[in-house]
Amino acid sequence: MISDLLDFVRFRVSATVFFIAASGYLLLSPIKFDLVFVALSSFFVFAGGYAYNNIMDRAEDRMNRGKVNPIVDNNKKYPIVLLCFGMGFLFSLFLPSYMSILFVLILAANFFYSLLRVKKYFLVKNLYTGLGISLAFLYGALTVSKINGEIIAYYLLMSLLIFIGSVISDLRDYEGDRKTGVNTIPAVLGFGRAKKFVYVLLLLFSVMILIFEKFIILLPFAVITFLFLQKDVISSAHLIGGLSLIFLAMWLFF
Repeated sequence: MISDLLDFVRFRVSATVFFIAASGYLLLSPIKFDLVFVALSSFFVFAGGYAYNNIMDRAEDRMNRGKVNPIVDNNKKYPIVLLCFGMGFLFSLFLPSYMSILFVLILAANFFYSLLRVKKYFLVKNLYTGLGISLAFLYGALTVSKINGEIIAYYLLMSLLIFIGSVISDLRDYEGDRKTGVNTIPAVLGFGRAKKFVYVLLLLFSVMILIFEKFIILLPFAVITFLFLQKDVISSAHLIGGLSLIFLAMWLFF
């Protein structure tokens, strides 16, 4: 089933990574055709990573979702993972040769996140997620520019946003993670304290947005996220975070 395949590669999250990579590119360069290869290469390498994560997170998914993706239990799972990684590598060949190093780094980060069960370690999972997914932003930026202080600052800002999103995701999965022994921030601090921690991070993020004006489109999304969290509508707060990254790419595109 197509729906099972899309869920297996976490299409919605992988598509968000597509826009993160595009944002890194568009922030520093006008549109050129290689933007397509940047975005598609990022999409597929993360799709492979999320598919592998689905395989490794069978127990947590059964607890949090009440089910496991059917592909996890059949013999197509690993070929799909390899196909995604292969497609990502294929599109990377159309980019500058030095990008191969960053591609391998992104692939390794995705692979070892699941293999080493990073989410079992307090704070490590969230830091790993924030810094790891934001590599897609670097992937786009370094396609068109050399590394410099400005790019690093943008990368850290993006990492903070994704770190916040990962904590909100943990709030959503709070009960299941506690029962399966996953040491997320909410599981360790408690639901209420973790929410307050997110409020502080959102405030910090909002101040940084005012400093880096190219990201100003993200400010209303930060406010809406805060309002949803206050009402304990956690899934909607998490969704708004993902939408903000899509709107950022559209903002930079136009």
